[in-house]
Amino acid sequence: MNVFQKAYSSFRQSHSPRSATLLLTEVLVGICGVASSLEILSSARSKDPESGILQWPLMRHKLPSHSGGIARFLDATSGTGRDERVEIGRLAAASVLLVTGRDSRARTVALVGLTASSALRYRRYGFESDGSDQLLFQVQLGSAIARLGGKNARISDACLWYISLQSTLSYAVAGYSKLAGSHWRSGEALPGILRTETYGSATAYRFARRYPRTAKFAASAVVAGECGLPLLLFAAKGKAAPLSLLSAGAFHLTNSGAMGLGRFFWAFTSSYPALAYTARQHGSKAGTRGR
Repeated sequence: MNVFQKAYSSFRQSHSPRSATLLLTEVLVGICGVASSLEILSSARSKDPESGILQWPLMRHKLPSHSGGIARFLDATSGTGRDERVEIGRLAAASVLLVTGRDSRARTVALVGLTASSALRYRRYGFESDGSDQLLFQVQLGSAIARLGGKNARISDACLWYISLQSTLSYAVAGYSKLAGSHWRSGEALPGILRTETYGSATAYRFARRYPRTAKFAASAVVAGECGLPLLLFAAKGKAAPLSLLSAGAFHLTNSGAMGLGRFFWAFTSSYPALAYTARQHGSKAGTRGR
């Protein structure tokens, strides 16, 4: 048994399945939060947000005229230097999740702070967020509520089911919306995405153009995987979940490398502990009903 197997065995023995799932979720949230904040802080040094269309005086017009105290709070936390301080706080909160003990009150404070500061980011960067950011926020929110619920098993299970359902919904919506598009069915969508500046890869694009049948098969596999994952997770009394999540994780890892999406992999996999837990819970209940 190697060192990783020993560590995993020790982790399982010292935690209940529920607490182990919540702790692993928090660690993945912390990793993604650190990566996200470092990426944002790095780009902020090369681009002043107050010099473009996302500058706060312009974004402030989205607020209703009767915002009152909310508007004053957002004014106080927005602008050159203030955004950076909020992001540093977000980085600190994510880091706490990686270095503190499992029963530390600091973890609860860190999760609440991370969730609040992530919500605060949307006052300016809502247009720049994508599906991974939105799912990560739901995982943060569910984890924070579970922590605030203390050792209440019902609250923890409700939060894990919430995370699981949000994740399966994100896959299903992505898959069935692609299925409705003729470009995805014909295989043209994937090369089109790979040639873009934001999500593209010159090497992957050249490969897709050189081998169109392979590209079409890959596009079909993406659509089938996203549509089918929610069903596979709970098939065969949850026994198909590990292989399904492994396949989905490999897909996200490949995308992260090809498209340069640093937090894409961690954001989606942060929901996987909850998915595995709820699939097992569903399987055990199905088995009980069958007897």
